[in-house]
Amino acid sequence: MNGLQLLDRLRETENKMMHLHRAIDKVSGEPDFKESVSVLTVVVRDYQQQLDKMKEALGNMEISFNQNSHSESQQQRN
Repeated sequence: MNGLQLLDRLRETENKMMHLHRAIDKVSGEPDFKESVSVLTVVVRDYQQQLDKMKEALGNMEISFNQNSHSESQQQRN
């Protein structure tokens, strides 16, 4: 997966989380939906873990790109 695909997936996941947070907020005060709120909370936690992994992977890609361009700059000077 390249950086742009990862960024698109990150945005998509953040968008889904926003919708889940809205749904949780709307039903959290109603006793009939306690189980639904619990399930949605677990889903949000899973999405947050995915987001963290994607952000870490994206951060690692930036580091490797910076190292490559730094190496290329040094080679051009020689």
